[in-house]
Amino acid sequence: MNLRAWSIGHVVGVMLLGACSKGQQAEAAPPRELRDADYPGALATTLAGPDFMARQRLHGTARGREIGGEVVLQKQGDALTLVGLTPFATKAFVAKQQGAEVKIEVFAPEGKLPFPPRFMLLDVHRVQFLGLPGAPLPDGTHTGEVGDERVTEVWQGGALLERRFERKDGKPAGAIVITYEGGMKDGALPARVRLDNGWFGYQIAVETLQWQPL
Repeated sequence: MNLRAWSIGHVVGVMLLGACSKGQQAEAAPPRELRDADYPGALATTLAGPDFMARQRLHGTARGREIGGEVVLQKQGDALTLVGLTPFATKAFVAKQQGAEVKIEVFAPEGKLPFPPRFMLLDVHRVQFLGLPGAPLPDGTHTGEVGDERVTEVWQGGALLERRFERKDGKPAGAIVITYEGGMKDGALPARVRLDNGWFGYQIAVETLQWQPL
C-alpha cells in the first residue's frame, strides 16, 4: 500500500467524531448547529483522476473543539462514496454520489458530528475536483471562477501548492485555503494535506493510512 495524504475536507469532511471541548471554552455557549444549506457550492458531476479506495485519519479543530477520526473514501468513475467511522470502527454516516445524485445516511447519534456530512463531501470536492481548468498550470499564481466562487491556485514545477476559494458575493466572508505539502502533481496527493475553512471556523489535516488503486 502507498502511504499518501488526501483531504477531505476532509474531507472532509469530513466526518470527524469524538470531538471534545477545549478547556478554555468549556463554559462558552455552544455555536449554532450548522445545516446543509449553510454551505454554498456545487459538487462536480464529472470526477477526473484515477479510481481508488483510501482510509484516512483526520485531526484538527472545529468551532472551538478538537476533532479527530477516520474515513474511508472510494472513487469509481463518476461515483464517490465517503464513509465516516466511529471510534469503534462502525459507520457514523455514508455519503454516496453518482453524477448529480447524492444520498446521505447518518447513523451516529444526534450531535456527535461537528458538521453535516455534506460539508465533508464538498471539502473532498474542493481538494480534488473543483480546481481551475487546464492543469498543470505554469509557475505562479492563477485566478479564475468556478461557479459562484473565485478560485486562486499557486503552481510551481507542475505541482499545485495551494488552492483558495472565495465567494464572489462575499457570503460567507473569508476564504477556504487548501495546502498541499510538497505539492500535488499529476493528480497524486502529497504526504499531507491541510484544509482551513475560514467560512465556518475549522481546520483539518488529513493523512492517508491505506491507499489502493481500483
